[in-house]
Order: sequence, then structure tokens, then C-alpha cells
Amino acid sequence: MKDHTGDPRFPVWLVADSEPRNWHHLLSAPLDPRHPARHNIWTPVLDYVQDTLYRKEKRRFDTTNLYIRNAVINSDDKPQSTTPSWSQELQKEIHSLSTSLLNFKPRVVLTFGAFAFEFLRRAHGEKPMLPYSHWSTRELGDEFKNRIASYEASKTNILPLLHVSIARGKFLESHKYFVGEESMELANYFEFVGNKLAQLFLRELRNAQIWIK
Repeated sequence: MKDHTGDPRFPVWLVADSEPRNWHHLLSAPLDPRHPARHNIWTPVLDYVQDTLYRKEKRRFDTTNLYIRNAVINSDDKPQSTTPSWSQELQKEIHSLSTSLLNFKPRVVLTFGAFAFEFLRRAHGEKPMLPYSHWSTRELGDEFKNRIASYEASKTNILPLLHVSIARGKFLESHKYFVGEESMELANYFEFVGNKLAQLFLRELRNAQIWIK
């Protein structure tokens, strides 16, 4: 299985958690389009992104060179969710990603789930370092909204999305907590995130090479 797909020079990156334990030897790359996880966590978001872009300005986001990787290869390398202290080996991987962020300077990095978000925070030099159990669905939603609102064009912006929690038993609660709606009937995580990202792309990446020509 490849460790990434796409071009790291592309302004938008996707960072998932780790290779699926039972299928990594049969898949070609992170977020392989044949694996259902991709279509649980990314495809519905992208659908709303494209819909909003087309309705507003007849544009479409070009995903051909979208850079996609996992935070770590093996899920066994992940630390305990409640500890802020991570292994030396993991520190090396964080340093390697930090170097890539400095070299390629992506404008937006979308992370899937609590571990990937904390991994990127550390690679980006954000403090304090927290156990990734800190990042509940509600906390991730708050971070997403705050970071969208405080986007800085001169730096890499890390935006957290949900991982498989959005497709599991408490998926309705995940919609509600991330979006911040009181009613589960009103909250649609995919629509909320897709619309926000589309608006961000139109506002901040209008002149970037991210559009289908």
C-alpha cells in the first residue's frame, strides 16, 4: 500500500487516521476509493462542496492531485488515547510531517478524527499537546468553526473533520454535536461542513490551482 496519493504541492491535503488493519494488503493507498470508510467520511462532504461551488459560481473543486495520507501507517503505533506523552518513534513521524508542512506549505489540511487532528496539531507546532481523547465530537466541531472563522492566508490551516463516528451507532448525535444544533433533526454534518469548505475555497483559494478548468 502506498503511503500517499496525489501531489503534496496541491493546496489542500487530506490526512486520515491509519491503514485499515484487515485490508491494508489489498488496498492501493490511503482512503482507497474501494474502501467504504472513504465514502462514509469524505464523499458526502465533497458532494456538498461541489454542489455549493456549482450553484454559487459554476465551479468545481479538482480532486485529481489532492494529497492524501494517513497520520500513521500502523494503528498499533497510536498511543493510548488518554496520554499526552507519545513515543520517540511517533515523535520522529511528527517531525517528518512537520518538515513536509514547512516545505510544501499547504493552505488547508483536513484531518479525519481525533488522533489525526492532534497529530497534525503537533506537527504544526500547536500547544498545548493534548491526549487525543480530549477531542470529542463537540470539541472537534468547535475547533472547525473557530478555525474557519480565523483562517489565515499566510499559514497552513488545520481543519478537523469526523472519522468513522459519523457512520456508527451514535451518528445522529455526531451530527448534532459537531454542528452545534439543539435538534438532531436539524443537524446535518455533511451539509454544514461541505458548505463551509466551499465558501472558504471561494473566499480564500479563488486564485489557487484547485479548480477544474
